[in-house]
Amino acid sequence: MSQNPKITTEHLLTLIGRQVLYHQQQCEIIELLDSSEFVLQVLDDDTNIQATQYGEGHRTVPITHVLPIFDGEGNLHSELLAAGLDRLISQ
Repeated sequence: MSQNPKITTEHLLTLIGRQVLYHQQQCEIIELLDSSEFVLQVLDDDTNIQATQYGEGHRTVPITHVLPIFDGEGNLHSELLAAGLDRLISQ
């Protein structure tokens, strides 16, 4: 995945802990994966049932979304723009 040379990993790491609105859900950025994807955790009471390796559901976990930061050309990804994260990145 191409990265934009104007946006550094250090800058992206400073966004962890910030809250954003994504698909009408209040979320928090909880992780940066390989400097190319953000993991968002939904802050509402919605949960998913996590399956074991045998496919049996035994516990509930918060809902998460993985958002790509860059598209194949090094521009900000459209999903990131939809979440309004472009404003946080440009600060």
